[in-house]
Amino acid sequence: MPPPVARGGRPRKYCSDTCRWAFCRTRARRWRPLTQRHQRQDNTRKQRRHLRDQAEHLAQAAGKLVLDLHAEDLAPPTQQTGWKPGPIAGYTNAALPLLAQARAVLAAAVTADRTAGATWDEIAAVLDVSTDTAARRFHP
Repeated sequence: MPPPVARGGRPRKYCSDTCRWAFCRTRARRWRPLTQRHQRQDNTRKQRRHLRDQAEHLAQAAGKLVLDLHAEDLAPPTQQTGWKPGPIAGYTNAALPLLAQARAVLAAAVTADRTAGATWDEIAAVLDVSTDTAARRFHP
């Protein structure tokens, strides 16, 4: 407790500026982990939303391909691709956007995991690649 002051005004809360600064540093250190945790939760929520959107786009593209193939199955045999000449590598051309979308989903998933606190070692183990390769491929 600081010594009583003979002058007027409110009583001093700290004995010196050094004590006041030490208290402020301690208080900031105490609240910093909570703030970082809340920030990580917010960032994780945003990344999870982005991942969900990417996965929905992939599902829509895959559904469109399935419907196109199903419609081709229902067509008479003379109208199907194997009977009459059609576009060159039509199936490959139709599946190519799915590959690009799947890569985008994977990149969004890695970003969401990194935001949630996963290490590159953990992500590399799931992807079955080295840590350096995972970090190089998916580093933002």
